[in-house]
Amino acid sequence: MIKKGKIKIPGIALFVIVLYILFCFIAQSFFSWYNFVLILRNSCTLLIVSLGMTWSILIAQTDLSVGSVMSMGAVMSAVMSNAGIPTVVIVICVLAMGVGVGSLNGILISKFKFDFWVTTFSTMSIFAGLALVIANGATVGFENKFYDFIGNATLPGGIYWLIIITALISGICIYVERNTEFGFNMFSVGGCESAAIDSGINVAKNQFLVYLFSGILSSISGILVAGMSNAGAPTVGVDYTFTAMAAVVIGGTPFIGGKGGIVGTIFGTLLLRILTSGLSMMGIAPTWQKAITGVIIVSLIVVDVVNENRVVKNGLRRIYTDAE
Repeated sequence: MIKKGKIKIPGIALFVIVLYILFCFIAQSFFSWYNFVLILRNSCTLLIVSLGMTWSILIAQTDLSVGSVMSMGAVMSAVMSNAGIPTVVIVICVLAMGVGVGSLNGILISKFKFDFWVTTFSTMSIFAGLALVIANGATVGFENKFYDFIGNATLPGGIYWLIIITALISGICIYVERNTEFGFNMFSVGGCESAAIDSGINVAKNQFLVYLFSGILSSISGILVAGMSNAGAPTVGVDYTFTAMAAVVIGGTPFIGGKGGIVGTIFGTLLLRILTSGLSMMGIAPTWQKAITGVIIVSLIVVDVVNENRVVKNGLRRIYTDAE
């Protein structure tokens, strides 16, 4: 029987709220319903990619191919749509591509014990190149009612369907992470792989599933980003890989694995998008935006590491005191 995990609100949540309130005072036009919805919309594709990244980091590994799979999904959507292929077939093909890349990564890493950095870097390079070749190195525009709907259609109040779709996917992933054997096993494998093996957990199976889901989620993000822009850009996912890593880590899932999870990643993603929106409205140049964002990310990680070390030291001190 799997013990249901409690959903804890990470410390980064408070910082996100404070940052949002701060920008409301210092950035002109930041405090508006339109901008709030826009921040949520701009967070969607990054969050979906980051969901898969969260699970790969949770098991003390990572998936560098997420951005390339996303780009490939967007390009496939545009090129196949322009070729007159039915939308259902396009979506199935894009998802199948995600399944294929995720399965390839998973098999090489879990079964053949390839290094995860080398493996996912290789698939990243392969599919980044394929996306450029298929698109002839240029952004491919297209018209597709389904894609336009999921990317740009709104509900009353201006809420995009894209936000609803992302919320549903995130909710499903949170449930899987906190209430299933697979979710429990991810924390166990990331916490101590040897102990997980000794306890009877099929580590290879769980590693494979993590990369499989990462590939699927990245391909879904490719579909959504194509719908948002009505175009398939072969380089659209270039920045997503490391931005997703940042969202995951500042959300409380460390590279050593074993703790954290998707709830923290949601707040990490919101933090990055709030920063982008706020700094843009303050008139900060894009180059400086990246520098400022980088400084804030490093600062948050340092604070988290310091707090973690303090907790560990206090725990060891109590154990030593009790032993005396």
